[in-house]
Amino acid sequence: MAEQSVAISPVCDAPEEFSTPDDSLDQFAAALKSGEAVHILAVGSGTTVGEVNGSPGTSFPYRMVEALRAARPKVPFDLTVRGGRNMTAEEMLPLLEAEVHRRHYALVLWQTGTVEAVRGLRPDGMRTVLQTGVDTVREAGGDVVLIDQQFSRFLRANTDLDPYVLAMQQIAMLPGVVLFNRFELMRSWAGDGHIDLERVKKADRETAVTTLNICLGQTLARFVLNGVEDASR
Repeated sequence: MAEQSVAISPVCDAPEEFSTPDDSLDQFAAALKSGEAVHILAVGSGTTVGEVNGSPGTSFPYRMVEALRAARPKVPFDLTVRGGRNMTAEEMLPLLEAEVHRRHYALVLWQTGTVEAVRGLRPDGMRTVLQTGVDTVREAGGDVVLIDQQFSRFLRANTDLDPYVLAMQQIAMLPGVVLFNRFELMRSWAGDGHIDLERVKKADRETAVTTLNICLGQTLARFVLNGVEDASR
């Protein structure tokens, strides 16, 4: 019997480039086939760990796991989320290392880069931290999905994001590491008029934020499952 694909809401539709990783996720693929619980770790700042409209457990990593459970109902998925508002990758690293040493995670999501860019921290310092974290996860038998900044016209106009994106792209060239291009994905939705947090009416903002997290979660679930399909070829 064929595996189910991730159901994508029409408003969440996006070009295939955003739901197809550049490399396979072999460790995650092996975990899905094992018949045991698949542990996923998400580490990040406010958009990863924060409540959505006051409701806990509704940010995009939780929505991703919801979509994975719907697509793979026989697989027991377990999600752990660590991090906090305004945290840099360097501040997240000890949290990531502690979790990876505590439990085997087949898949680690690491969202970062915004705080570093806003503070003007050294991109090479962030790259070194990412390298250390990725090495830790890979040595423990896990795959890594790096997640870049959330789309913002204000952020783009007032901050030089390119060196930080480049640092993440360089780390994503390593085996078992891929980059989920959240910034460009959100920009495509904003350009289509589907989800645009900067231009939505105040009365509609809560709905837009909820929709954004659902759409990111669904697309990210399809992204990692496409990495599994690549691993099986």
